[in-house]
Amino acid sequence: MRILYVEDDPRDADLTLRMLRRTAPHLQLESVSTIKDALARLGRLTSEPLDLVLTDMHLPDGDGLFLLKHIRENSLPLAVVVVTGMGDEETAVEALKARADDYVTKRKDYLDRLPVTLESALNHYRADAARRAHPLRVLYAESDLQDVETTRRHFAVHADHLHLEIVFTGSDVLSALQSAEESTQYDVLLMNVSLPEPNGLEVLKELRLVLKQDLASVLICRPGEEEIARQGLKLGASNYVVKSPGYFQGLPTQIEEAHGRVDLQRREIALQASEARNRALLTAIPDVMFLLTRDGVYLDYHAKSLDQLLLPPEQFLGKNVTEVMPPELAREFHKYFEQASDKPSYLEYELSMADGKHVYEASIVACEGDDKLLSIVRDITERKLAEESLKSALLEVQQLKDRLHEENIYLQEEIRGAGNFGEIIGNSQPLKRVLRQAQQVAPLNTTVLLLGETGTGKELLAHAIHNLSPRHKHPLVKVNCAALPAPLIESELFGHEKGAFTGADAQRLGRFAIANGGSIFLDEVGELPLDLQSKLLRVLEEGEFELVGSSRTVTVDVRVIAATNRNLSEAAAKGTFRSDLYYRLNTFPILMPPLRERRDDIPLLVTHLVNQISMKLGKRIESIPQSTIKSLQDYDWPGNVRELRNVVERAVIVTQGSKLQLTDEPQPSIERLDTDPDLEIQGETLEQSEHRIILRTLKKVHWRVEGVGGAAELLNVHASTLRSRMRKLGITRPRL
Repeated sequence: MRILYVEDDPRDADLTLRMLRRTAPHLQLESVSTIKDALARLGRLTSEPLDLVLTDMHLPDGDGLFLLKHIRENSLPLAVVVVTGMGDEETAVEALKARADDYVTKRKDYLDRLPVTLESALNHYRADAARRAHPLRVLYAESDLQDVETTRRHFAVHADHLHLEIVFTGSDVLSALQSAEESTQYDVLLMNVSLPEPNGLEVLKELRLVLKQDLASVLICRPGEEEIARQGLKLGASNYVVKSPGYFQGLPTQIEEAHGRVDLQRREIALQASEARNRALLTAIPDVMFLLTRDGVYLDYHAKSLDQLLLPPEQFLGKNVTEVMPPELAREFHKYFEQASDKPSYLEYELSMADGKHVYEASIVACEGDDKLLSIVRDITERKLAEESLKSALLEVQQLKDRLHEENIYLQEEIRGAGNFGEIIGNSQPLKRVLRQAQQVAPLNTTVLLLGETGTGKELLAHAIHNLSPRHKHPLVKVNCAALPAPLIESELFGHEKGAFTGADAQRLGRFAIANGGSIFLDEVGELPLDLQSKLLRVLEEGEFELVGSSRTVTVDVRVIAATNRNLSEAAAKGTFRSDLYYRLNTFPILMPPLRERRDDIPLLVTHLVNQISMKLGKRIESIPQSTIKSLQDYDWPGNVRELRNVVERAVIVTQGSKLQLTDEPQPSIERLDTDPDLEIQGETLEQSEHRIILRTLKKVHWRVEGVGGAAELLNVHASTLRSRMRKLGITRPRL
């Protein structure tokens, strides 16, 4: 493969050249450092051909996109691979839209994968060039002029091998199809189902029943017209596309798939017809016939030409099949001779002839009172080749389909972006730390313990860990240990046999059995009764348990993700939670940060929640005042994201216009009023106010009472007076 490498960094260029010479010596590289030099080299393409251009995106006199567009606009027969830096995915997406064949990102090991990427890009270019070498004539029927212009522009840039001829009514469609000569017939009909005079369905009926044309047809419909489009499929349309935003971008793929499907059907019908004709001729005029005894001795023969025979007649007449045919084939013939009856049995076999290997089909029937056999031998080599041709055609269609899919992989990855974590919204460092931990542990089977306050999103993180794990095709079963009555928890987790207790009328599988092969999320695991904790420990360590009322051991393969807002270490120390279970659950703890520690995420969360809730409620809220965001960021959110969602939902409900309006400022919770000395409380007594001010000041100076910068100095009282007031008010320094 001959490659032009455009790179302005001499170190990168030298490293790439040396690496490729060592790992892929079949790649011949020429290196230039500017767009100007690259264009000059491309000018000598006729005398000094190239296969591929590998170009950096950022060059001193331009960028790789300019070079890519120059190559495509001038139809230069070259594959193009662009090189981007880390975090420059947007440029890569633009390059793919401009018909780059692939891109590589300068990651740590990108040079190791570069030879494979270059080979893949060249194959992609050749497949794309082959498709563009066979343009399709598309009759485009659309009454919406804006849609017509948008589609025409898109095809001109991204699918110039699809030639559009535009009509505006159903009658125009029928007229164009009737008047088209054989040399100018259309390959595909792209039609809006809501065409006037007549509509799309009536055109399809006319096309199928009157014109008798099997033209590949792709329908376009507005949202809500899908049922009409499905009726069109019954009338012979290949597929349909709904007019959603950007729908025209998928039209080239739909058109090519529809044409390929109809073309394949035509070839299959033609092949079937050809096979039928060949069989009729071979049945009427058998190529070769042999008369044999039951034990396989040749008695007579008939052939149009002696060239059709494996041996001259004198060398096989009067001899047994075992003396004429190869041993293995002779044994196969004898099996058929033994089973022969008045109904033909067919044997396919291969023989090497002077002009090559042939495939034959022998039709063997009993004749002359069942004493003799008639073997009618037909040369079916051509039929087998036709079948192989059909298989090859099907494989080609599948390869083209796979290629179309691969062309969109990078765009799909870009769209998915940060979608691995679903509803977990935010960019703060505490959240990023949590998501990194989740990504590290997700591919493993390690037990995960999610810690954090209520409402921080532990369940969402559990779903994300499961979805990123190899178990994502199996269920994630959720159990809220705090919501189940104590007598039912064991049955709910492990299941029960029929008659295990009053009301157990049938056997029931538990949550662990349902989660087999997947994951189980034990929410509020700290609320499990002590007697069940030992059974849970056994499942974690050995993967087995017994149903309630049964002695039969059940084995499961379940990954456990547990969550709690309790301090399990403290509970284990007090004996209210088994320490061995705690240590088993605590294999990989992840602490979900409270919302007050990720205030930078509040604008993103509020925007996301407003969009989600307003869509659900059928409202349209376009802006959120900065003062509202500031107010929400200043609040400590003891209920975390769950409380924030409730506040936003109330605000969306009461908002009348397009600007979000809070019903009232977020109010501190009861717990915060009791514990936060910085809050002023209406109606508090003088003693309560004094307690609050002293405590706030002591915390501010880290409990330093006297000296420069101490609490006494800040409060402008003597240190002994301050200590006396602290004793009276019951203020003591907390122990670490």
